Amino acid sequence: MKTDIFVNRSVIDSKESLKKQFDISKPFRHVLVKDFLNEPRARKIVQALKKEKFEEKEADLFHLYQTKDLESTNNKVLKEVYSLFSSSEFLEIIKEITGIKATKIDMAGSLYKDTNYLLCHDDQLSGRKIAYILYLSEDFKEREGGSLVFFNSKDKKPTSIAKKYPPLWNSLMLFEVSPISYHEVEENISNKDRYALGGWFH
Repeated sequence: MKTDIFVNRSVIDSKESLKKQFDISKPFRHVLVKDFLNEPRARKIVQALKKEKFEEKEADLFHLYQTKDLESTNNKVLKEVYSLFSSSEFLEIIKEITGIKATKIDMAGSLYKDTNYLLCHDDQLSGRKIAYILYLSEDFKEREGGSLVFFNSKDKKPTSIAKKYPPLWNSLMLFEVSPISYHEVEENISNKDRYALGGWFH
């Protein structure tokens, strides 16, 4: 699959710069890639995602809505996105940005409605190397919640807030999964739906 059919050429051309940002970012390695997809593709993907079935997930740690793994979706548009992210060509781009070699992915859609949240955790599970979130919501302000929050840590325990990233339309967040990759999704306190595609590179 030709990556540049989906991904903006400017992203592909700036891999070296993105690698530098990834390597120097604190409190752990990460980078936010803005204007990631060609705009018409991004519009098409979010329309397709809104048609997918979401299941409510609730526990002490989280309350949100999620699709099943999109490897098994019947939606042609979402199948194409899954195929893109799992292609050798795309995985090579991820390696060039992060320095981390991955061979497979998982992917699901997420939806945070009003009052939904995900509390602080580190994402560590066997095989996970890089977490990713492709934001597909527009016009979120920081005061409305739904931000991805990164935490400082000491002795491998979270301490204070280091950075906040409101969900920015058509941007891709990548961060390295590690013993200190503590993060959360702030409670959505707006009447807006926060859509994203996300998962892990293994």
